[in-house]
Amino acid sequence: MVSLAVDVQLTNTVNLPIYYQPLIDQQVVSNLSWGTPGGNPIPTVIDTGSYGFWLHGPNSTVNSGSPYLGVLGPCNQTAEPFFDWPASTSRDGPRAQGAAFAYGGGGKIVNCPSVINDTVTFDVEGFAALPNTEVALCDFMLIKDRATTCAGAHYDKSIMGLARSEGSAGPHFRDGLEANGLDNNDIYSLWFEKLPADINDPQHGTLMFGGAPTDKHIGDIAKVKQTKPDDGGTPGLYYVSLPEVQVAPIDGSGCPQTIEAVEPFSGVMPVCLVDTGTWGLTLPTNQTAFLEASGLALDSPFITLAYPTECKDIPADATIDLKFTGDDGKVATIKLPFRNLAQGPGQQPNTCSLNLQLEDPGCTFGGSFFSAALSIFNDADDTVSFAQIPL
Repeated sequence: MVSLAVDVQLTNTVNLPIYYQPLIDQQVVSNLSWGTPGGNPIPTVIDTGSYGFWLHGPNSTVNSGSPYLGVLGPCNQTAEPFFDWPASTSRDGPRAQGAAFAYGGGGKIVNCPSVINDTVTFDVEGFAALPNTEVALCDFMLIKDRATTCAGAHYDKSIMGLARSEGSAGPHFRDGLEANGLDNNDIYSLWFEKLPADINDPQHGTLMFGGAPTDKHIGDIAKVKQTKPDDGGTPGLYYVSLPEVQVAPIDGSGCPQTIEAVEPFSGVMPVCLVDTGTWGLTLPTNQTAFLEASGLALDSPFITLAYPTECKDIPADATIDLKFTGDDGKVATIKLPFRNLAQGPGQQPNTCSLNLQLEDPGCTFGGSFFSAALSIFNDADDTVSFAQIPL
């Protein structure tokens, strides 16, 4: 174990319990209960790729079924679970303060006409309640989603954006923590504990605001300066240079090999968006070379990969390795188990579909990546740091 390579204070921190469950949802999630008495836990996406903080209120409608952006579809459903704010004795509000949040290029739009403050509690022991927490209260969500029957669309119940606000519409959870007494709003970190034996069980972890732990990683921490895309990217989001990608044969017959990236048609090698709120892993890595080196296959007719066993049988030590070099020369190799990319049965019998897409013109580290890493976001010095967690 090495000392933490980031200067942080641990005397004033706020911790939230998080979990990751690949076959259910490959985002980083926290269960938040609102009000007094505490309501039903609301699965809340922890999202470093957006800014605002919102949840559904009573009778919030989710509309879907249209394949066109901004066009209402034929399908409506009532959002559940939701914050039943009239039943809370500790609420402050709601207050009229309209906001709308858009995701995925406008493929998901949420309308929130008011904000409310109340106490947040958790369903995990050892995590303190958060009084006077402000959140946007939403009444309508529009999802771009082609449907032949209205069988129920997949939708987010709540999103907690953690990106730097950069003047964007609020409420902003991190700013709220600072207003409620958090000393250091510039740094936060997240990590997970060891993998559960059963792939169907959640992997538990912690999201810490105001600091980072010194005892939750192995090996060095790579402190990486942010690298913006050529077009500047989206203000406030987190980008890093493409790491070295390695993979070993899944049958254990050899050592990891470095697989080079394929230059996109644009001629510009992408930088990587660091986004806990999206799914899977997308890389510009050479697909043919990766498949040959690993023994994996395409999950045809889809463009993601497949593991040649059922999902439950993927060994925890079969990994894709991402090697980061910090500004100080320290190197951290994040060994991400393929089982943490599992999304369900593959197209062929006795295979498992992996949410891993190669030879893409972009690069995104979705929620799956964070299940294997200690990640530290430091807005004061514009860095993101990574280290391997024990698996």
